[in-house]
Amino acid sequence: MAEFIRGGPGVVLRDKVHATLSLNSEDSQDILDQDFDPFIEQDELDGRNNVSLLQAPPENHWYHGRLSRHAAEERLWQAVDLGSYLVRESDRKPGSYVLSYLGRTGINHFRVTAVCGDFYIGGRQFDSLSDLIGYYTNCSDLLKRERLAYPVAPPEPVNDKKRVVAILPYTKMPDTDELTFQKGDIFFVHNDMGDGWLWVTAHRTGEQGMIFRDLVDHLDENIDPNTVFDWFHPGVTKNEAVDMLVKSGPGSFLVRPSDNSPGDYSLFFHVNNQIQRFRIEKKGVRYLMGGRTFECLDAVINRYRKEQIVEGHTLMMPVCRNSNELLDLPIKQKEVQQAEKIYATLRECREQVGIKKVKGIKMQGYMYKKSDKNKKWKSLYFVLLIDGVDTHLCFYDNPKRTKPKGLIELSCAYLYPVHESVFDRPNCFQLVERALPCLATITYLSLATQDLFQEWLSSLRMYCVTQLSRVPKAHKLRELRCLQLHILDAHRLPFKLVPNPFCIISLNQVKVARTRAKSGPDPVFDEEFTLDDVPPDVLTFTVSIYNKGKRSKDTEVAELTVDLNTLNNGAEVEDWYPLSGITPIGEWGSLRLRTRYLHDLIMPTEEYSPMQQLILDPDLESVRALADLCHQDRMPLATSLMGIFRHEKKEADLLRSLNDVEIMKEDETTTLFRAASLTTTLMDLYMKSVCSDFLKSAIQQTVFKLLESKQSCELNPCKMESPDDACDNAEFLLLVLDEITQSIFMSADACPRTLRYICGCLQRMVMNKWPYERLVRTRVVSGFIFLRLLCPAILNPRQFNLIPEPPPPMAARSLIMVAKCLQNLANLVEFGGKEPYMEVVNPFILKNKERMIVFLDQLSNVIEKPESEGEKIKGDPARNLGTLHHICKTHLIELQNLSKNQQSLKKLVTVTEMLNKHKQKYLEMIT
Repeated sequence: MAEFIRGGPGVVLRDKVHATLSLNSEDSQDILDQDFDPFIEQDELDGRNNVSLLQAPPENHWYHGRLSRHAAEERLWQAVDLGSYLVRESDRKPGSYVLSYLGRTGINHFRVTAVCGDFYIGGRQFDSLSDLIGYYTNCSDLLKRERLAYPVAPPEPVNDKKRVVAILPYTKMPDTDELTFQKGDIFFVHNDMGDGWLWVTAHRTGEQGMIFRDLVDHLDENIDPNTVFDWFHPGVTKNEAVDMLVKSGPGSFLVRPSDNSPGDYSLFFHVNNQIQRFRIEKKGVRYLMGGRTFECLDAVINRYRKEQIVEGHTLMMPVCRNSNELLDLPIKQKEVQQAEKIYATLRECREQVGIKKVKGIKMQGYMYKKSDKNKKWKSLYFVLLIDGVDTHLCFYDNPKRTKPKGLIELSCAYLYPVHESVFDRPNCFQLVERALPCLATITYLSLATQDLFQEWLSSLRMYCVTQLSRVPKAHKLRELRCLQLHILDAHRLPFKLVPNPFCIISLNQVKVARTRAKSGPDPVFDEEFTLDDVPPDVLTFTVSIYNKGKRSKDTEVAELTVDLNTLNNGAEVEDWYPLSGITPIGEWGSLRLRTRYLHDLIMPTEEYSPMQQLILDPDLESVRALADLCHQDRMPLATSLMGIFRHEKKEADLLRSLNDVEIMKEDETTTLFRAASLTTTLMDLYMKSVCSDFLKSAIQQTVFKLLESKQSCELNPCKMESPDDACDNAEFLLLVLDEITQSIFMSADACPRTLRYICGCLQRMVMNKWPYERLVRTRVVSGFIFLRLLCPAILNPRQFNLIPEPPPPMAARSLIMVAKCLQNLANLVEFGGKEPYMEVVNPFILKNKERMIVFLDQLSNVIEKPESEGEKIKGDPARNLGTLHHICKTHLIELQNLSKNQQSLKKLVTVTEMLNKHKQKYLEMIT
């Protein structure tokens, strides 16, 4: 016998080799009747929770099988001790589980969702119920300052694990979650997937996946599933095992059930003229040996075939059962005709394998999800699944998969905004799960286009935590909460502690926006953020001052918190707010904020029908009046109008009419569409939402080239590492410019036809007004297509979803140079004396002026308005109309004054006043 101590706190390795015997025939029967007892240590799982089931009590100590809520509570009250717990299968919803816990506030029941062998609780994913129990026993509180402490054992052992055996072989379809298996393989059944499919774990390989029900049969619970391995001898005695190994020679091995520890196994190994035995402990569905956890018994053997089990020795030759020794498995002998019938049925059913066969799908499609490990964004396939009262957002590698990589329980999730400043990419949002009081799980998601973004948000919002919990659902009311926050500047920051400050905006400690880093004790940030759909649980917002670390991590140094109820609803407020430091050092300075908080109710869509008809009227008089009045509300007004008109597929009429009005007002061609107006804001929103494919076709390849290139396009001598680089940089820049212009000029057909029609209308309108200005028709289109779309996308490719990560500094400078040159080409002007180093690009501009004119004419050569491009945009009409109504309500006095001279505006005033009365009635009803 030998005992070893291995370093580390509380770590003891007990290698007890109880049977070491020379192989003389006369004493080969005297082996001691004891087994190897290895140390059991925490094992690394797959990184999701890093908790070993070994840290939890065995499953038979706390698992009660199918049990009612009332019976579970009775058993917990009998246990008396606070911290007592048990796990049961739900009697109301078989296949799902409940963790019942007796704590300081009484008994709590936490639902555990089981999907394809995984278990979800509180936004976390676990491989087994044992892992889940281990996590909330050793790693995390279940309730505030409360953990699982005392397992409550069932009155008698529970064994509801279903096992089946394969009666026919099967080969899986590629790229699916099916399993390939042999006749005689044994499986543990986790879930019935419906339509004849089961989700199982293969005992021989430990692999999880789907099998077809007709290919398997039930297995008697008394049969050991390890019978599938030919080196496993279920009926061999200890002495018989020794004799077999003696005959097989050194390096031979076999496994048999343990005599001293029923349920465990003994590994017999012939080495150094001795028989050594090692105990393999069974814990739940896993196996433990040598401080490691294994998915199946075969995995134990395979590991020690490669690694030494005794110093200098590995398992070599298995001692297999005799070929005439029949397995005690009830494998039906199917006739060929019956087997063919089963396979024929399977071929029909497997056409529906994957997400297509899942019932209750409300919406599906690809979204980007940010990884918690490497911070990168990965495209995954998401499915919004409604199953009775359960609402899950599941995500998969692709639509052919059946097992989700994870799921989000929307019934306990809040939908938070994410400004594009946080990740330098647009169309982001986050789901914050708060299933457990002491744990919040955040999932960041983003969409490729604004249309998909609005569509997903509209679908998810109704299933997340209700937007207005105090309003009865029967009234179909929702809450509209929008925060516009303009961070202006800071005053008297302690410069030594905060040399490079930036701000992070948080709602309920959830980060939703950030500014760029500045320098100096009085930094000017001057950044504005619009946060739509602020969740109902948010009562305050916090602005935290961080210091940007050059090599170390960013550090938080000070913060301020503003109560939303102190802001005048709908009014713009500007004020200085004192900062309080994380560490008290005296004066921390102050921050100047300009805020506008809108808190209102959204009535049912049908209530806004008069407003909708008025806004959609072809003369657009109401829209034009609001455009003149609502300069400060330009962005929310533009967003709501674009949503309303796109939902009715009338965006072309809106943009064409407003463009015409803008042209008729303007006297000079040089200032046409240069100001930030409702018209230009609408055009920017529309182009960014529909031109994703056009941008990818026109500029994405060039952006990738600059990211991968080690050559710079820098021409400014002050920014070059060496003056000798000027020639190489200029040559490379001209090469890139030739490539990107050629790509843009060849991409006219990728531009949406509705946008091309609007560009054609622009050209015709300016030619009518300025018939003798030859280049006005080119500049009016290039001002939108190049200056407001292509060049901004080149400058910030991540914000237009062209690249997943921010460009490195050298590539960012090259992108600036390319955008700068294309901007001059779009304006049809060469570089002058202000930037003499840029004059090397002038030959490129001269060479491509006529090509630019031809391209923009070709792009705009759509005379008739396209009938339709795709389906109606789903969006959220009630929200857009509710925002519009609030804007009209805010400017009601100005509208009333205008209506005295413009009779047509009286309708808008009347409708606004009518909606005010309707909303007041709703408020009285819920009060």
